[in-house]
Amino acid sequence: MKKIAVIDPFMVNPALSCFNRLVENLPARLYYHHPQQNLMTLENHPADAYIVLGSASHVYHELPWHGPLGDFILKVLHENKPVLGICFGHQLMCHRFGGRVEYYISEDVKLTGVREVTLKQDVFGLKAGEKLSLPIKHKQVVKQIPADLIEIGHGLDHDIVIHKTLPFMGTQPHPEASVEFCDNESAGRLGPDQIRAAQNDGMKLIKAFFTHHNILSA
Repeated sequence: MKKIAVIDPFMVNPALSCFNRLVENLPARLYYHHPQQNLMTLENHPADAYIVLGSASHVYHELPWHGPLGDFILKVLHENKPVLGICFGHQLMCHRFGGRVEYYISEDVKLTGVREVTLKQDVFGLKAGEKLSLPIKHKQVVKQIPADLIEIGHGLDHDIVIHKTLPFMGTQPHPEASVEFCDNESAGRLGPDQIRAAQNDGMKLIKAFFTHHNILSA
């Protein structure tokens, strides 16, 4: 069974409910890491693939651990290990590849709820034109992607991207979102059916990516 390291760069509260949902749904051995505490745990416990979760920090803050985390992710990508960047993880790597990340409106406005994202091409066994309902929670967006990235899913601004040659996918929405995440971030606006549909679409996207890269069995 393949190993997936889940990197949770949280600032206040760890995303344990989202990590648990990944554990429950992915047929792999998952390990939890907090890069602010000790990035060396990632070096000492190598995995076959990586997931970088969201964070209340922003890429332009350039916190002391941002650079080392970005360096580590670039290193494993060049070792041909798949990386899924979610929200902050998506923004961090788009920024490192040369993209531009900005507040969508202002630092006081957070976008929450569910967003419909349309796939722009056939990818990972999913079809162009397919619409995915995905949970969101963010203030910043990737406004401009560099030449090495391709937008494969559009809902707002470059919601899903892949690298042209490296095994990287970035998603602005949260396909890993737990029920608790959806309830908290929507302030109860989402009904059970909406949450269930968003969770199903999110896990379908995650599984498609890792199955394509031979981390999960088809």
